[in-house]
Amino acid sequence: KGGYSSYAAAFILFQLPHAIFAVSILTALLPAMSSRWAADDLDGYRALLSQGIRATATVLIPAALGYLVLARPIVRLLLEHGVTTPTSADLVAEVLFAFAIGLFAFSAFQFLLRASYAMQDTRTPALVNVAALFLNVIVNLLFFLVLDLGIPGLALGHAVSYVFASSVLLVLIRRRIGRIDGRRILASLGRILVAGLATAAVAWLVAEGFEQWLGTKTLGEQAAQVLGAVVAGLAVFVASAAALRIEEVGMVRRQVTARWR
Repeated sequence: KGGYSSYAAAFILFQLPHAIFAVSILTALLPAMSSRWAADDLDGYRALLSQGIRATATVLIPAALGYLVLARPIVRLLLEHGVTTPTSADLVAEVLFAFAIGLFAFSAFQFLLRASYAMQDTRTPALVNVAALFLNVIVNLLFFLVLDLGIPGLALGHAVSYVFASSVLLVLIRRRIGRIDGRRILASLGRILVAGLATAAVAWLVAEGFEQWLGTKTLGEQAAQVLGAVVAGLAVFVASAAALRIEEVGMVRRQVTARWR
């Protein structure tokens, strides 16, 4: 009961970090990537491709980890006030948790899709999309019917299909351009993951502390819990990024600021 509305509500929340940040990144980089490719500047194209993947990861990996630890408080704050019942909110949170597993892969695929378009190649991403669609159907049947995971299983199938699609498309792009600055990308992903884990851990601890200290019965208490956890998490991420020398943070800030201007 309420499966469709729960899925839709969770999907909207899931897309927010992508719509606010990742779209700004890919929009800023696409014209430059197209011009580099048209000018036969393969090194320039590779550099922008690497930059886009790393910038996307800088935002989406911490956001995904944040959703994993704060899904229930976020849904309770936003929806559990005359919109959904506590039971329905629990389902939305479970679906959002499953969606969040594939958040970075989803945004990475959207960026790689544009990277292919910059090479004047629409056929390859279309074929990858078709393959991902078939995989999505198969895993949805497996998770929903065989493993009986219900609506969260459909969100998990969505995550699996985008992990597959982004991985395959990245391999195909690498095959075409020879190399993709892989060591630098992996090194950045490792640092971002460490900072993201620290961010999520602190956000969870703060959320739990607010729940024990203030409770979460009123709207004000719920807002304090979520905002307190988010602010603490952001502070830890900024400090971790400085300590780990995650240069992509500044890159993301410049790109997003330019986009919104």
